[in-house]
Amino acid sequence: MARPDTLDVFFGTERVGSVLDADPLVFEYAADWLERAQPRPVAAIPLQLGPQQSAAVQAFFENLLPEGELRMHLSGLRKASTLFAMLLEVAGDTAGGFVLLPAGQALQPVRYEPTSWLALANVLKTQSAAAIDMQGGDTRISLAGAQDKASIALFADGVPQLPRGTAPSTHILKPDIRRLFKVRESAVNETVIMLTAARCGLPTAEVFYEPLTRACVVRRFDRVARSDGGLDRLIQYDMCQLAGTVSAKKYEKEGGPSLAACAAIVRSASSQPALDLLHLVQWVFFNLLTGNNDSHAKNLSVYELPGVGVRLTPFYDLMCTRIYPGLSREFAFSLGGQALPGQVGREQVVALALELGMGAPFLLRTAAELAHRLPAALQGACDDVEPLLAPSGRVFLEKLRLWVVSNTAKTAARLAGVPPS
Repeated sequence: MARPDTLDVFFGTERVGSVLDADPLVFEYAADWLERAQPRPVAAIPLQLGPQQSAAVQAFFENLLPEGELRMHLSGLRKASTLFAMLLEVAGDTAGGFVLLPAGQALQPVRYEPTSWLALANVLKTQSAAAIDMQGGDTRISLAGAQDKASIALFADGVPQLPRGTAPSTHILKPDIRRLFKVRESAVNETVIMLTAARCGLPTAEVFYEPLTRACVVRRFDRVARSDGGLDRLIQYDMCQLAGTVSAKKYEKEGGPSLAACAAIVRSASSQPALDLLHLVQWVFFNLLTGNNDSHAKNLSVYELPGVGVRLTPFYDLMCTRIYPGLSREFAFSLGGQALPGQVGREQVVALALELGMGAPFLLRTAAELAHRLPAALQGACDDVEPLLAPSGRVFLEKLRLWVVSNTAKTAARLAGVPPS
């Protein structure tokens, strides 16, 4: 049977357009989509008739796929060596609102297969989390990012279920990272830092720690429940998709969006730009205080909320990377011309404020308030997670807490202009 050379792109039951097998990819909007009352562009792809082959097309679709070693792993398993072939194999339930299907294939009724945390844990003993998504053979799920993860569904009964075909998931299962030898207890790390952010008042994706799978389980904010019990998908784009940048260039030093570029996107896209810009600034300083050097442009997104408009999404993928030896010592963004977190002080914040078009007192006050709230928020998060952990996890948790508290104090002092003692 010949492999399809066209994928149809759906939002709900509407066909948005088609992707053609080419290098680089070709996308064409459906005439009906362009003629609807309020046609919406797909990320940065202009609303126009005819085939389009551009950086915006490549960036949107490439950023739907897993990255790095995980993409290579899936490529080998699925025998898919091109971008189009990977989209064909896995891009059914993607991040955001769109479903990709072989041209002419109709949307199927959603279905799920019940499982258990123990069954998922048994798979993870010998296989990657991606293997969970591929059980059953007909599942087409793509989760962007370099970290191993799986899509699951959790409904009112709390029983984990595996989405089949293109059925929407509700949660993302993120077990401990195993491919980096010195990175341990990453799920504890991410759960605690995410809970800390929420306690500090940042809009943050809901998470919990699941002890059998040793995983951070993240509730998807791009899925909303309908009154009939079904799920709707929300349109969501990360900053790389909106900037026309492929995932290989997600870091600013590699040509990815700068913080100023991300702020400009928020200003132009958000229905409440002042509030979302505040949240963006809080996110920057929270990452600086908690040692999250991997806070790149793909970890910032906007989505369209019914009745509200476009907003910055809740934050996700927060963890302390600086606690692990061997990971990058540089911050993902330049902060006032400085990429080394230990060298970021008051002078750099003043320069950053100028780059962002904001007042330096506002940035400094935001950082100080966050540093004041963070230790107690971190302690509360640790108290929530600690009872679920084995002894080794509790040792790591205390190490994490002490590191973040110390780094918060040192960073706050530098930003306040206090000379080191």
